Parts: sequence; structure tokens; C-alpha cells
Amino acid sequence: MSQFFYIHPDNPQQRLINQAVEIVRKGGVIVYPTDSGYALGCKIEDKNAMERICRIRQLPDGHNFTPDVSRSF
Repeated sequence: MSQFFYIHPDNPQQRLINQAVEIVRKGGVIVYPTDSGYALGCKIEDKNAMERICRIRQLPDGHNFTPDVSRSF
């Protein structure tokens, strides 16, 4: 099931951030903005979520990922 959250960049709503964190903790995949577009994210140790990102992006086996580490997770 897809969900859409708009988190205000200047006044982020902690409740929505907590919901996004919980989605990742439960094995979900999130989409978030970067300075040059959008990125997909998940827990790096969650093999199923990583495979889901590979399927969504149609990436080849052995694709290297860039970790984006946050204390929230």
C-alpha cells in the first residue's frame, strides 16, 4: 500500500517523520527528495527491501548502492 507524506522543509512535522521511520523499520521502501532528484531508501540490512528497490529501478544484479545514514533509523 502506498502512502504520500508532505513534510515541510522549514517546519517538519515530527509525527510524519516518525511514520516514515516506522515504514522503513518494518521493511518498507521510501522515496525522498535530494538536491538533484529523488532517491529510494530502505534499511540496508533488509535484503527484501533492497531487492524491491532493484526491481523498481530495474537494476542489474550486483549493483552498488550508496548508503545514506541517519540516526532516525
